[in-house]
Amino acid sequence: MRWIAPLLVVMLGACSQPGPAFYGVAPVSVTVGQSRFDVRIVGRHAQAIRVNQEWAPRTASVAPRAASAIAAASGCDVPRLWGDQAMIEAALVCGPAARAHRGVVRPHVCRAVPTRRRWTEMACHPLASG
Repeated sequence: MRWIAPLLVVMLGACSQPGPAFYGVAPVSVTVGQSRFDVRIVGRHAQAIRVNQEWAPRTASVAPRAASAIAAASGCDVPRLWGDQAMIEAALVCGPAARAHRGVVRPHVCRAVPTRRRWTEMACHPLASG
């Protein structure tokens, strides 16, 4: 019984660990709606790990918030996401105005893309402002 508490602490401490491609990259914490993400960016590839607790979220409801968080952290467009409701990775498309958009949460609309892979893929685009 004594070993359960230390084991639980170790397991919970690993909840926000990045994938191998993102080791050593400091996360940017971004809150969008009811979700809080640790976003890490390497080149044109980003990873968002949801670090808050939500009861049984679906990937389809978390993906637009993750895209918005990644767009805010990077300033880039986020046209494609893949992953699950806890960890989502994205391909980034950065234009000349990417720095101007950094730090600005831009709402995204995402739809599921049929795939035979184990992970869900989503196609996203930012909502038109104003």
